[in-house]
Amino acid sequence: MLFIVGTPIGNFKDITLRALDTIKECDVVFCEDTRETLKLLNHYSISKPLFRYNDHVEDSISKIFDFLKSQKKVCLISDGGMPNISDPGAVIIKKARENNIKVEVIGGVSAVINAISGSGLDGSGFIFLGFLQRTESKMIKELNRAFMQGLPVVIYESPYRLVDFLKTVSKNFNNISVIVVREMTKIYEEWISGDINDVIEQINRKGSLKGEITVVLSKSKEKGIDMVGSIGFLCTANTCRSFMAHYYAVKKSSEKGVKISISSAGIIAGDSVSDNAVAVLEKEGIKNIFHTPNQMDWNFMEKNDLILVMTRKHREIIKNLFPQYEKKVFTLLGYAGLGGGDVYDPYGKNYSEYERVFEQIKKAIDTIIDNLSKST
Repeated sequence: MLFIVGTPIGNFKDITLRALDTIKECDVVFCEDTRETLKLLNHYSISKPLFRYNDHVEDSISKIFDFLKSQKKVCLISDGGMPNISDPGAVIIKKARENNIKVEVIGGVSAVINAISGSGLDGSGFIFLGFLQRTESKMIKELNRAFMQGLPVVIYESPYRLVDFLKTVSKNFNNISVIVVREMTKIYEEWISGDINDVIEQINRKGSLKGEITVVLSKSKEKGIDMVGSIGFLCTANTCRSFMAHYYAVKKSSEKGVKISISSAGIIAGDSVSDNAVAVLEKEGIKNIFHTPNQMDWNFMEKNDLILVMTRKHREIIKNLFPQYEKKVFTLLGYAGLGGGDVYDPYGKNYSEYERVFEQIKKAIDTIIDNLSKST
């Protein structure tokens, strides 16, 4: 039998009586670090065989499974908190269930739950991302997808990377408030909160932070981009991709009752819209289209709260030409949480290619408008 046992994240008193009884009754304990687990067991005068477990080390997986197959009572614990919550455990828990080995969870303290509970934010819903991927593009994609849900976002971060992480978030998003919790449940527990740039200044004044860090990010709905009043779609010439996105978004927002201004433009203005693009929109039920391609200019950038471009290259061009508007420019697929790729240019191709590209655009816009309708 496999017991998933929650352990204290700092204060040894934060352990349940049931967890102590379970550890005492088990045959063997598997953990992240035997040295850390030994401190806990010694504190409660418990002596058990200790083995290290890691989801990525086959020897440790085989060893724990051998004990489970021989009907031993096995405890799986992490250095603090709950196994499998940004800690090892997923592989062996899955394997145990697949082999009809009983799994029992002994609940305990969790940094993410403590942070939300003490944040002052509505805790009826939140998004937990654990440790984010390190490359900036992947990090921003994960956060953007999460922010679109209109819920607080909780992550774990290293104290050595914290300020750089907050600066990256500040550079890419508007109206972010932050709560940084350090050394939760320990004697030096500290909560730092406020606007993201204020929090960065507070941390810099302290010199540095040490210990375990949990971060709660909240994006203001009152002023944030998720309550936009206007969207501008942009592609190369405003003759097919941004044009199709423009007119489908008008249709979709009308159906959903989302009151929003929608426009489109190109890096340059093409001669005329594509007949294939018009045919695709007509098939979607959008008739009587009279569109003159527009060129991106200062007025287009200024009037739109959100600029959705078709490719990453388009985004780089805008960042170079209009750096003051960088924070409101996203790729269409990235903003919709559909990956960081580009929307292929079907210009000069046959109707079926336009139809394929439109389906990609349609899926993204459906997601975006649906989320806007939920936040109004």
